[in-house]
Amino acid sequence: MDRSDNVEIAKKQQASRLESSLPEPRTASSDLPLQLKLAPQPVQRLARIASAMSHPTPATVAPWKRTFAEHLEQAGGAGFEFTLATVTDSGFPRARTCIFRGFWATLPENGYNQLPKNPPIFESDCPTFTTDARMRKTYELFATGRGKGDLAQSRSGSGGGGPVEAVYWIKDTRTQWRIRGKCWLVAADDVEEGTPEAQNSGTVSVKAEVGRYMRVREGSPDHAGKNHHDRSWSWRTEVENYFENLSPVMRGSFKNPPPGHPLSEGRDEQAGEGLGQKAGHLSEETLARKNFRVAIITPEQVEAVDLTDPTKCRRQIWTLAQEAGGPGGPQPSDSIGEWNKVETWP
Repeated sequence: MDRSDNVEIAKKQQASRLESSLPEPRTASSDLPLQLKLAPQPVQRLARIASAMSHPTPATVAPWKRTFAEHLEQAGGAGFEFTLATVTDSGFPRARTCIFRGFWATLPENGYNQLPKNPPIFESDCPTFTTDARMRKTYELFATGRGKGDLAQSRSGSGGGGPVEAVYWIKDTRTQWRIRGKCWLVAADDVEEGTPEAQNSGTVSVKAEVGRYMRVREGSPDHAGKNHHDRSWSWRTEVENYFENLSPVMRGSFKNPPPGHPLSEGRDEQAGEGLGQKAGHLSEETLARKNFRVAIITPEQVEAVDLTDPTKCRRQIWTLAQEAGGPGGPQPSDSIGEWNKVETWP
């Protein structure tokens, strides 16, 4: 079986999976052409499925993932600090320090977390962090995404998709990693199947784009049962467990007064805003639940600069192939699954 056969099989599996998991929209999706916006809803649904099929779910782990994960684990794993760069709606760069919270769909074990977990079905190559919907970077991820979301949309639920670059300096291995791609934000209240909130275009886009990076784990039942897996794996459960993995004080920070607002404006005491609070389960915390987001980076290009030996320094660049939905990257390159690889001087 050659690569084209694998791609065709992956497309069929992706179509079947998306057909069972994508909700019916109440209104036309904002990223469809005008003639499709005016078409009946079943036609719009097929258009979204066809779009996702054009970028099939990777069948194997990305060629850079294992080394990157090993380096992160050596540096402390979940809790490691990295730099995230975004672009404002005016085109200015912004950078800040964030905390790595594991890879999407494979949440790390944590002593704080006593909630029921999702079954260990899926895995991905997508690094994650958590953030507050009221943070400036949340708006930037909406405003620079394909849907060009406004401030109200950025605070109301799932969406985003703006371009980002995440930089991880692993001191022990003397390696700098750069992850470039898009960043998607997931809220707990609009991401579950079968709810009216899950019909909005932001949620549909997030689940389609992140979903194509999710694959069945090695050792799980084969892909023939993937539709069943999708029904037994809950996005809301995953988001609630991300919150539970935080310390009680860190959870309480999502009940802080609005970040960046002047102190002179005070705080909403009736809503429960205040500094230094603790929080329990996300399902029981109305204010924190409104503000809490899981941020998922879908990688399109990854760089690793190895500085362990000054006489042999090199830069490795992996770029998601165009047929897999990526930019293709510098040429000439070697093809490794869905990725193209090239080595350069550092």
